[in-house]
Amino acid sequence: MSTALAIVAAVLAVSLLIVLHEAGHYLAARAFGMRVERFSVGFGPVVAAFRRGETEFAVSALPLGGYVRIAGMSPGDDVDPADRRAYANQAAWRRFAVILAGPAMNYVTAVLVAAALLATIGLRAPDPAPRVGALVPDMPAAAAGLQPGDRILTVAGAPVDSFRALVAELQRHPGERIQLEVERGGERLSLPITPRDDGGVGRVGFAQAQQVVRRGPGAALVEGLDRTNAAAGAQLAAFGGMFSGKQRAELSGPVGIAQELVRGARQGAEPFLALVWTISIVLAILNLLPIPALDGGRLVFLAWEMITRRRVNEKVENYVHLAGFVALVALILAVTIFGDLARLFGR
Repeated sequence: MSTALAIVAAVLAVSLLIVLHEAGHYLAARAFGMRVERFSVGFGPVVAAFRRGETEFAVSALPLGGYVRIAGMSPGDDVDPADRRAYANQAAWRRFAVILAGPAMNYVTAVLVAAALLATIGLRAPDPAPRVGALVPDMPAAAAGLQPGDRILTVAGAPVDSFRALVAELQRHPGERIQLEVERGGERLSLPITPRDDGGVGRVGFAQAQQVVRRGPGAALVEGLDRTNAAAGAQLAAFGGMFSGKQRAELSGPVGIAQELVRGARQGAEPFLALVWTISIVLAILNLLPIPALDGGRLVFLAWEMITRRRVNEKVENYVHLAGFVALVALILAVTIFGDLARLFGR
């Protein structure tokens, strides 16, 4: 795929995921009889629109995402207390369900993308065999002449039959010159290597190899659900490690995400759609975090209301969400400027 087409694909993919998120809010609001005034694809001035029933469906000038405007939901809306179809006049559990539906739609989308990949072109998974994956530059594996796809049979004379056993055996020889017996293209090679001593643990510098997995339609849906749940759990663990300080935060802003999508699109359909799958999972989790201005922050206030049966002061809640929005924008700008752009320009 050309760079121009890859950029278009990346923009459309992110926009589609956000529009699907908003579609979750829209469908839940309609299911509960709330009045939806507008469903916009994109932001800014409306370029084209049509009305179906009481809802205006619009395409706006900035094609990044979209929004749903539900009557009585925005701060400052003049809500008639007798208007039973306004968001603000609905029971707390219904408002909770409408907010939750956005992240839920991203989760369902991720499951369906994974299932579709497994049923068609395949989805990559870690290869449990003792094979070499991507090499890390300037590490012993690259210097020794190992290549992606090599199958390692023995490490210092000890047989290895899985990637886990391979890693464990290599870690036992920090700073030692050892021999690897390698199978490559039907031939057997003996390659010397000296694992780097990393605090008493041997490191050689290659990732686990990947294999493409395909399944029948039924099995694809089950495995798509399992894979999505496992990936969501890993993402939650990573967020937990970042917030606790046990794991270094490696954040990407819009520019970094776009770069990864463009790179994936140029590599092919499977890498690109696998990234879309991952981003959909991340969107679901991020929006469930109890951060003001995000869906998770709103869910916290609604949960408090359901437990105490007392509505939080509207002005207080609006100020909290405004502060959260400002902090979120500041974080995105910081990550973009000092992370994405710094990496892009090599500084």
